[in-house]
Amino acid sequence: MTLSELSVNQQARICILPENFDLSAQLIEQGFALKTEISLAHKAPFNGPLAFNLHGTKMSIPRAIAKQIKIELLNK
Repeated sequence: MTLSELSVNQQARICILPENFDLSAQLIEQGFALKTEISLAHKAPFNGPLAFNLHGTKMSIPRAIAKQIKIELLNK
């Protein structure tokens, strides 16, 4: 499953980052690191960016990047 498939407020943990090293490094700097707990806060309309809650803050990334981040769902 990927970040782009999460439902609003659904809890997950990041398992695999994109293969592109530069993109993965940028995501890690923004807080999207492996084993990070994350939830979807908001989906922008018209295929806009997705906003996620992680580390007590809200971060947005494009859907195309969210499709490259693999997650596992948490049972909370």
